[in-house]
Amino acid sequence: MLDFTKLRGTALIYAITAASGSCFILFGYDNGVMAGLITAPSFTSAMGNPSSGTTGTIVAVYNLGCFIGCMLAAAFGFKLGRRRTLLLGNVVLIIGTIIQAASYGVPQLIVGRIVTGMGTGLNTATIPTWVSETAKAEARGSLIATQLAIVSAGIVIAYWLDYAMVRGASGQVVWRFPIAFQAFFALLTICMVLFLPESPRWLYAVGRTEEADHVMARLLDEPANGVILQRERNGILEAIKLEREQPKFTIRDMFRNKNSELKITRRIILGFVVQCIQQFTGISVVVNYLPYLIENQLFLSGNLALIIGGIAAVVYLIASIPPIFYVDRLGRRKMLMFGSVAMSLAWLLFIIFVTRSSRACLYIAIVMIFLYQIAFAFSWLSVPWIYPSEITPLNVRHIGSGFATSAEWLTAFLIAEVSPVAIDTISWRFYLVFLCVCIISIPVVYFFFPETAGKTLEEIDVIFASGALTEGKTGRIMKAQKDIETGSHGDDEKVEHKENLSRANSGSSDQTLRNL
Repeated sequence: MLDFTKLRGTALIYAITAASGSCFILFGYDNGVMAGLITAPSFTSAMGNPSSGTTGTIVAVYNLGCFIGCMLAAAFGFKLGRRRTLLLGNVVLIIGTIIQAASYGVPQLIVGRIVTGMGTGLNTATIPTWVSETAKAEARGSLIATQLAIVSAGIVIAYWLDYAMVRGASGQVVWRFPIAFQAFFALLTICMVLFLPESPRWLYAVGRTEEADHVMARLLDEPANGVILQRERNGILEAIKLEREQPKFTIRDMFRNKNSELKITRRIILGFVVQCIQQFTGISVVVNYLPYLIENQLFLSGNLALIIGGIAAVVYLIASIPPIFYVDRLGRRKMLMFGSVAMSLAWLLFIIFVTRSSRACLYIAIVMIFLYQIAFAFSWLSVPWIYPSEITPLNVRHIGSGFATSAEWLTAFLIAEVSPVAIDTISWRFYLVFLCVCIISIPVVYFFFPETAGKTLEEIDVIFASGALTEGKTGRIMKAQKDIETGSHGDDEKVEHKENLSRANSGSSDQTLRNL
């Protein structure tokens, strides 16, 4: 059996990715599981044949629970740490799953979905931070993009499990088993996280330096006195010192600390905005309601609607894989802007064809939905999850990630709540909202979002910090790091430089810890 406690280097990073992936496959499964069940006769019968408005509420309250979970992560995530927050989130999620699977009416189901959402909110606000803080700068984006590809895999599993149960089973098990199956992924995540290390950056921030050094040595696969580890350690400790020299930042400071040297409020707002835009491009409608949309607006059979929904989920999964390989090379900004252009064209053509009455035009409209999903998966699926955890400083990263993810869930709640009624009443006009947001997002990204690909989390601090800060200790550390990486010294000089840097790091780190 694999012993997670002995893993080092790349193997350890892969193990953290696997644990995060198990949690994110659950995230995708949770998002997709209701899509194929809300039209199942056994489900509608058990829920008292809910109206479209009630159906929207059943789907949407999950996102409301996720929002609550994100706020809990923002409030208590730093005190708990990354691992304990994840463990708590999955325990809460299992409790919510039990309530849902045992439901015999809409009120109980709603309570269960809110509790399940709280667990997902805690998880999704924490995982990008945990991955970012344990990954190397050049691979940070690809690792989080991997998590989002795994989200797509969860949606695929949910769609096809729903289809198999609707077509091959009868009675209440048709919908109770797919809902109960959520607990499997939560238990799997708990089993892995229990044996994996805490974020070294969080450990340094709370003063557990010896433990942090041990974790860093495992992640970098080198001894605790190694040059690379000392370089990373020194940069992290200086960044912590820099952050601690600023006035203590709380959630209330979001509204009154706009002019701080670290530009914390601006950075949190950017994370919030990028997640809002992601949802208002229309992905929640496609993931949660595609079979409903096809059956109630395009007037195809329920069985065909489920099949098309399942195929769309597979297309979404395949399209989410390429960003793993180019998100760090192409950069965040280019991906977002190119994706927005492609999504705008897809929505425009969808609206044009869905307004036509011929069957051929309706099928072309479905193809446009597929193209929209591909464009979204290539761009806006992963980057809004990468960006917030990158741009917020360590001491408020839990707040930044929590607020950014809360934007995801607030907007998803709004869209999920109104979608069934909007599809039934205003039809194609509803999709104009998504078209407009896709178009507007292009200049927003161009003018307001700086590039972060390939930079360490400490270097990103300098991008946002005021000029006085960029000329301070953090800048000197970066110069020393760059000298080693580029080999600008001769061999003998390089050895001496490394020894001096190691001694300087040791003294600077000890002094930094005393100052903290």
